Amino acid sequence: MLAGYLMPKTVEEILEREAVNSLENSDKQSLQNVYFKRVVLAAEIAFKLNQEPSLGRVKFQKLVYLCENAAEMHLESRYQKQAAGPFDNKFMHTIAKEFKKNKWFDVEKEIKTNYTRYKYTPLENAEGYKKYYENYFSQQDHRIQFIIELFRKKSTDYTELATTVFACLLELKSKGSDFIWQDLLNLFYAWSDKKKRFKEDEIRNSFDWLIENGLVNAID
Repeated sequence: MLAGYLMPKTVEEILEREAVNSLENSDKQSLQNVYFKRVVLAAEIAFKLNQEPSLGRVKFQKLVYLCENAAEMHLESRYQKQAAGPFDNKFMHTIAKEFKKNKWFDVEKEIKTNYTRYKYTPLENAEGYKKYYENYFSQQDHRIQFIIELFRKKSTDYTELATTVFACLLELKSKGSDFIWQDLLNLFYAWSDKKKRFKEDEIRNSFDWLIENGLVNAID
């Protein structure tokens, strides 16, 4: 017998250990499934918008966040408050690898004189994700396509502003308190010092635009 290894003394202990192992494996499988669904959703965004000059890493991540909400995936806890708005750093660090592994897209870092951007170039199996997308998101596709088209021509700054306002509204809603405009402003400006570049009237206009386009419900 190996030193330090304790054999279970009863059948109950064996069954309990098997149950724990089964639960752990189930949790791991569930996380893997959620991760792959996110990759597939991201691929739909990249496929539809890869020809748009405004699609860089920041705008791409914001649209992933908004489309995940449209698909009711409830993944807000995975996002951190970063300068450009809600951002899932771990996911974004792996997405390029997943795209390339599946031969869907090549994510290239393009360095220009005044800026750096990421390009999403279709590879030979660029449409290979579609069978998964149709399986996962057929019921939410209309809403997802609406968001993609709504932001198609929008700049990175416009998308960042709208997504941050959206995230702030979700956070206020989760607290269950009555909506107060000043609370939204306070939360927005507390997000990051870089948010101070947006003026109050820009935040108000973005808020109104979100309501007009049905991304959030009208608030009295």
